Amino acid sequence: MHRVVALVRPPQSNFELGYVSQVFGIERPGLPARYTFSVCTERPGPVSTHAGYDIVVTASLTALDQADTVIIPGWLPVTEPPSPAVIQALLDAHHRGARLVSICSGAFALAHVGLLDGRVATTHWALADELATRFPRIQVD
Repeated sequence: MHRVVALVRPPQSNFELGYVSQVFGIERPGLPARYTFSVCTERPGPVSTHAGYDIVVTASLTALDQADTVIIPGWLPVTEPPSPAVIQALLDAHHRGARLVSICSGAFALAHVGLLDGRVATTHWALADELATRFPRIQVD
């Protein structure tokens, strides 16, 4: 089974996390199960959302140690870089060959870490200019 782990942080976007969990976290009758899905955060416990309620995330960054794919479903505010612990966890996942995926503003987390330098990347249309300005080593499409 391919292990998919979503890395969330407060305030988490419900929309981005919602469709990631729909795609990877729900077994569909009549279809073979291909993924295991979990959610982690730097500080397990309640994680606030943009919708005004908290989600409880019990897994810490150590969940990324076994992830085949790490998904960052949004990163707000985009000006705030990941903590040193999150940076190290993402770099460790990258170095061992995990696929790193960002959705929407999640590109900023990977950009802050330097993982998009020299690459073509995209983000939400309303943030594309900011991504290009803040991170000139990324070719923003």
